Amino acid sequence: MIELTHTKLHAGLEKPVKILHITDIHLTYADESDTPEHRKLMEKRRGVFRREGGFPPFTPKEYFEQAMALAKKEGALLVCTGDAMDIYTHGNLTVFKDIIAGEDLMFSPGGHEHQRVCRRTMEEPYPYPETARAKLERELGCFNLYFESRIVGGVNIVTADNSLDYFPKKTVEAFKRELERGLPMLVFFHDAVWDELLNLKAPYHENVRLTEEDYRTSHEMIELLLHHPLVLATVAGHGHRDEERTLGSKTHYMTSGLFKGKARLIEIE
Repeated sequence: MIELTHTKLHAGLEKPVKILHITDIHLTYADESDTPEHRKLMEKRRGVFRREGGFPPFTPKEYFEQAMALAKKEGALLVCTGDAMDIYTHGNLTVFKDIIAGEDLMFSPGGHEHQRVCRRTMEEPYPYPETARAKLERELGCFNLYFESRIVGGVNIVTADNSLDYFPKKTVEAFKRELERGLPMLVFFHDAVWDELLNLKAPYHENVRLTEEDYRTSHEMIELLLHHPLVLATVAGHGHRDEERTLGSKTHYMTSGLFKGKARLIEIE
């Protein structure tokens, strides 16, 4: 069963709001529509996550299904912050879409959603950055991968894309518009604020080519996340571990990977 990290936040609500945060599922499937190389790669990668997860009793797919059921049991909104698929294969896409079909959740991608190979680059015909996002958004058909928001019990739950190691201008502009609503915000994205993002000088992925405007808008977003009074906290994944840090005036949480059977239950009061 899923091991929960419990987090409480205070926003002066009349009634508590619950969020179940999951991240880094790393589904490793390929089917007959995928190449023999991808089928072989997914079999190999399946072993990698079995070892890193400490040979858990359940597969990532089973943990994902358990998370769906747990969110319903807790009356919590499910938020997934990417790397649901280890690489972009037809098999992984099919499994992911089958599990979320008819379910209520918010989703923001990670870098692995864009990858066709297990390294920092991504090969044609899935180049970074805009065409990769657009293709994935079309395939999923039910999410805005740049930015989404939902008001739950007086709190604005936000997903903001930084899957390619920076916050795109389109995401930052949407976030600033959302601040004008004047509601407390809990912000979710894939890469934690610290490490590469906080000291963004070059993207982690070799195929990403950032402009001066990309760097400027991404750092502007980070400053808002660190200091804006409406931001309650930020929640991310990517690191496959549970951790929290105080940066600026905010607490930033990293949730461990669901492939390890771990998730975070957030209660906002």
